[in-house]
Amino acid sequence: MGSDNSTMAESLMGQKGSSYTMAGNLHHGASVALDTAHTNSMIDLVESDTCKPFIIPIVGLLVGAAMMQAPKAATVGKLVLYFGAQSFMNIFMGWIFRTHVTLPAGTMMNGVVVIDKDLHGCPVGFALTAMQQFISFFCFIILYLALYATPHKIVPKKISSLKEVISIIIFGCVFAMNIALNNFSLGYVSIAVNLIIRSCLPLTTFLSQQGLAFFKLYPFKPCKFLEIMLMVAGVFCACAFTVAKIMGSGGKNHEGSNQVLGCIMCIASLLCGSVNLALAGVLGEMKLTVYDTVAYMSVPAFIFLLPFCLMPKPVPGLWPQVLNTTTASDFTILMWTAKNAPSTFELFVLSGIFSFIYNIIQFTIVHTLSPSATAFGGNFNKAALVFLTLLLPFLQVHALPPFPYNLVIWLAVLGNVAAFSFYSYLQILAKQALKEKEQKEAMLDKREMVPVQYQGSDDDEDDDDDDEEEGGCC
Repeated sequence: MGSDNSTMAESLMGQKGSSYTMAGNLHHGASVALDTAHTNSMIDLVESDTCKPFIIPIVGLLVGAAMMQAPKAATVGKLVLYFGAQSFMNIFMGWIFRTHVTLPAGTMMNGVVVIDKDLHGCPVGFALTAMQQFISFFCFIILYLALYATPHKIVPKKISSLKEVISIIIFGCVFAMNIALNNFSLGYVSIAVNLIIRSCLPLTTFLSQQGLAFFKLYPFKPCKFLEIMLMVAGVFCACAFTVAKIMGSGGKNHEGSNQVLGCIMCIASLLCGSVNLALAGVLGEMKLTVYDTVAYMSVPAFIFLLPFCLMPKPVPGLWPQVLNTTTASDFTILMWTAKNAPSTFELFVLSGIFSFIYNIIQFTIVHTLSPSATAFGGNFNKAALVFLTLLLPFLQVHALPPFPYNLVIWLAVLGNVAAFSFYSYLQILAKQALKEKEQKEAMLDKREMVPVQYQGSDDDEDDDDDDEEEGGCC
């Protein structure tokens, strides 16, 4: 019986060089219609560490797009779609900078094995941001020419004053530095740590506004005890999460120092984002469309970032072994990648196209929602993505650290989400109350103006009557 089974197995294995699948060679070349090798490869792809992080964003995009088809759920659908788009872009950039295999283990150069482990990520935050600005501008030119002769022709806003020119340059530089520092940090810390730190934007924005108000450049924002305590609690939870992640990673000393550097750069990026929001109030709203932003800010941002691309910096992971140096500039790493890992360089170009498309989607969604809802969604999305990843362990690329770090991480994420969500909710209620108050005051002003007009006309009639009476007497 065993020999019969082995004979059957050997016959199913087919001819030499074939593999046993449902579509294997059953009778000297005859095969069935379904080849499970393709199905198995698709399952392996979905279960791979490359695709796992993208499952949540893709589901968000699909669910959001479906909900937008129903009028009653359109607003919620836009927020879900915004969550999917923002999460996809964040994860894609984190994957490029830290997770993607730039150089596989055992790669040989000049007859010598360069590394015995996979080289992950590519720490070129400033250079890639500059590339994205340049590629976005190139994409805008293509789209502008394609739509030029159509009813949907893009007409950029005319810049007519020196103040507008200065505002565009300042906005462009600060905005580019915000993105560049964020991309820089992604090469040194995980996407989870990056998102948790960036969820602290409300507190840094509040502090930057108060700082500008001290120099009489911005009106003082009232200090409400509950709101401040919520922001402080959210930041405390973010700090606890970051410390638990770093200490629980069990890395070497230089890896720990690199993670600290990444956290510092992420905080600097957060401050740039806060200053950018505050400057919008100081310099005035330009009311630029996404196409205006790309058309006018991309080139100044690209030029502004060039010097930073030439500055040497510590390189993380196995990069010192590959480059034979512990420090290197973004330009050096970028040129090395283009020569030795062209597929990774192609991903850089793709990220520029994704960035342009994402900005258009974000602008379209933002301008169909209220500013408070958009701010709530953008801030909530960061912590929510981390929470969902913790909630669904099969989507995790890296396992959580052991106890007690895993407990601290869970409590910190829950506290961060709760604190900043409740803070955003209070902000929405305050803006709604202010809007209702302004509407009531406007209605009262109209009611007060109407009786005065009627009263004036009645007085005139009384005067006419008096004149007639006096005339009759005479």
